[in-house]
Amino acid sequence: MRTLYSLIGKNGDETGYRQEVSTFTNWCDLNNLQLNVSKTKELVVDYRRSGNQLQRIEIGNEPVEQVHSYKYLGVTITDKLEWSEHVKTVLTKTNQRMFLLRKLNSFKLDTTLISLFYKATIETIFTFCLVAWGGNTTVRDMAKLNRLVRKARRVCQCQDLKSVEELLAWTTKRKVQSILYHVHPLSHRVDYSSRTGRPIVIRCRTERYRRSFLPRAVLSLANEYCRK
Repeated sequence: MRTLYSLIGKNGDETGYRQEVSTFTNWCDLNNLQLNVSKTKELVVDYRRSGNQLQRIEIGNEPVEQVHSYKYLGVTITDKLEWSEHVKTVLTKTNQRMFLLRKLNSFKLDTTLISLFYKATIETIFTFCLVAWGGNTTVRDMAKLNRLVRKARRVCQCQDLKSVEELLAWTTKRKVQSILYHVHPLSHRVDYSSRTGRPIVIRCRTERYRRSFLPRAVLSLANEYCRK
């Protein structure tokens, strides 16, 4: 699966975007690779309420379908970067596995084993790419996810199962640590105070960016530094 992305200018200039597509299609032709245009999708992320409709991309005189959402590597991405559709998919999967959890409980299985089953089959669905979509999940969708966690606590008879917010904080911390302690393209985006060594909180102009992974992770690091 190949993904192309490019920034369209504020004035609607699509030159760079179309050049990127043209370069890729030419590379495919030179290397005798044939693109399946029927499976190729175009997703335009635009936060404006009344955005200008872009002219559809054509590959080999065949138009590429424009979509409002697309499932990429297991995560449903929409043209507004909203996550309700992905949360709906997560809930569908986890509710199916809740049936198995209840079955195990009906067999009077040890609660420790039931909790292990929950963490292996349900909690892993919550944590999959959670750092990408969890921060900007709406309050309503987060409540739906936590409602399922509470049901699992009753079935497992275990109150130690983490809420989705706790899972988000845990996965965020683990991910940002792996970025800082290894060679990663995002590692240079984290600055530190020359006087105290404290991580400098990233300034954000929008609430969407503030709740995204990197600003949220750096804020968490700064708060942890202050608690030391």
